[in-house]
Amino acid sequence: MLDFITVPLVTGICIFGFYKLVELFVRKRERIMLIERISQLENIDSNKIDLSRIFGKEPYRNGRFVALRAGMLLIGVGLGLLVGFIIVYNTFGPFVGDFYYRSNGMAELIYGSTTLLFGGLGLLAAFIIEHKLRKG
Repeated sequence: MLDFITVPLVTGICIFGFYKLVELFVRKRERIMLIERISQLENIDSNKIDLSRIFGKEPYRNGRFVALRAGMLLIGVGLGLLVGFIIVYNTFGPFVGDFYYRSNGMAELIYGSTTLLFGGLGLLAAFIIEHKLRKG
């Protein structure tokens, strides 16, 4: 049914895993450089070191709303699959049969488009909620 998404999904997972592996080693090197830089500041009192210059004002800014983003994405994907099923059921009927094969994959197109549409809407909703939470 969703054969068209297998290859891009596996490729995306492999690329993401490689990116995170490279990022792990790069950040380790950055942390070691920061520790060396702080150790060179021995003559300065430790209470007067401004760590916000090194780490930024919000160190957990990027990882703060990961659960919200993932949850909204999964809600959107689930809702997209449900809406796709409803559309396909109402279009082709409960017994798809021979008409399904003559429709040139219209059901897959409906499933894929509604899944991507509602997944994107879920991420957009997560962005709006995150934006409101950061302001307030």
